[in-house]
Formats: sequence, C-alpha cells, structure tokens
Amino acid sequence: MHTRDENGFTLVEMLVSVSVLAIIAGAAYAVFKTSIDAYHQTEAKILAAQRTRVALDTLATDLKHFQAAPEEPDFVLYTQDMPSESGERDMLSFVTLVRTEPDPFLAQLNAERRQTRTSLTVPPLMSDVQRVAYFVRAEMPQGGTGGNNFQLPNAATETEELALYRVTTTSLNPEVVIGSLMDTGTAPQTDENGEPVYSQIATLVSGIVNFDLKYLGDEGTWYDSWDQEDSNPYAVRVLITVKGEDSRPQSVQTSQLQTGTPPNTMIQTTMVALPQAPPAPEGQGGPPQ
Repeated sequence: MHTRDENGFTLVEMLVSVSVLAIIAGAAYAVFKTSIDAYHQTEAKILAAQRTRVALDTLATDLKHFQAAPEEPDFVLYTQDMPSESGERDMLSFVTLVRTEPDPFLAQLNAERRQTRTSLTVPPLMSDVQRVAYFVRAEMPQGGTGGNNFQLPNAATETEELALYRVTTTSLNPEVVIGSLMDTGTAPQTDENGEPVYSQIATLVSGIVNFDLKYLGDEGTWYDSWDQEDSNPYAVRVLITVKGEDSRPQSVQTSQLQTGTPPNTMIQTTMVALPQAPPAPEGQGGPPQ
C-alpha cells in the first residue's frame, strides 16, 4: 500500500501564490512608474527653467545697455503687441551694445598690421553698437539659424512649436532689417544707401507658450506697447512661459502654473530699468538744468 507524499504544493496553493505575487508585482510597478514619471516631470521643469533663465538674462543684459537717444530716429524703440489665443507673442527692438567676438577694434588693428605685410584688403569694422530684436516665430529647422543668410518661417499657427529669436544687425534703422524680417522673413544684405548690412540670428529658447512685454510710462502706468517716439519707457517687464520637453500628461500641479497652461510649463519674469537720455542743455529745447 502506497502512502501519500505530503511534500510540495497543491494546484490551489500554487494558484494562490502566483496571484499574490502578481498583485505585489503590479503594486510595485505602479509605485515605480509613478516615481519615474515624477522624476521626468521634475527634470522637464528644471530644463525649462534653465532655458528660460538664459533667455531672460540675455534680454536683460541687452536692455541694461540700451542706448537712449529719443532725438535720433534710428535709435527709436520699436515694439509690437501681438496677442493670440494661446498667449502673447510680442516683439521688441532697440539699439544696444552687443558683445562681439573677437573684439572689433583688435580685429581692425590686426588686419591693418597684416595689410602692411601683404596685399590683403582690410575687412570692415564691425561696430558693437547694433540694433537687436526679440520676437516669436515658428521653430526653424536645425541649423537654420546663424549667419547673414537666413529665412524665417511664416507666422506660426496655434499648433506649431514656437521659439524666441534674437536678431542683431549693424543697421540701426528699424525698418531696414527688423521691418523686413517681420514682413518677409528675410534680412537684406545692404541698406538704403547700398552699404553692406550684417545680421545674426539665434534661437534663444524653444517651446515658447507666452512672451509678454509691458512698458512703464509716466505715473506708474504699464503699457502693452510703446508708441512715443520722443521718449523711452522707464522700465520693461518681461514674462516668458516655456513648456518642458516632456509632454506626457502629469497629475502633479505646482503653484507656478497658471490655469490652462500646458503640463510641465515654467513661468519666469523680470523687470529691467532702462537708461534714460540726459536732458538737453538750455537753449536746445530741453528743460533747464
């Protein structure tokens, strides 16, 4: 007579064990996935904050070197208030001091020294007083920014990815390069007198949701645009909203996000006081000293 072997598990015990392990594994995976999603969301916000800060610092530096000369037509502050359903897409252009590499005066001196030994032609001196413009357009293909020959995309639709651009040009007249860029998307190679014009374009930050500019006038009033050609605002307030690179839905909301903004959106703002032109001496139309 054979006795029953009591070692091992029955089929029911095996099924129960597998079910319990599956439940534990599922719960562990859910916790792991939640942690990974939270990590990616935080990383996307940090990257968006870093990119936004770089753009703000660049704009703030240019504004701090703002060249105030309301009596000069070429030094006029050129602004456009461009609201849209998804956010502001404002434009700002002004004359400032632009850091050039290498230093233009050292380059000119070295070129003159080389000319004494060879027959090379001295290149034109690139002034560090240039007109700069900030505006929002559809994101250009990789490698589409850089030198003097570039083509901006047409005005973006609500579904296209947007980018904040910075253009510098040696033409101080806002209509020569900046006006042409806004109208046709191209920068001319010469000005109205046939003199060569040098322009550079750079993408400051992509994923733009909102680029809002305000201008401080008299009595503490903020304006959406600045149309007074005989004076300049006392300060410029900049607000940039950038969406993170991770576009997956998130369940965690932060106090930095406004209602209706996309997930992983970062908002940063700053205010820069503009240098004011000194009053004109007596007898030249200015107030007495």
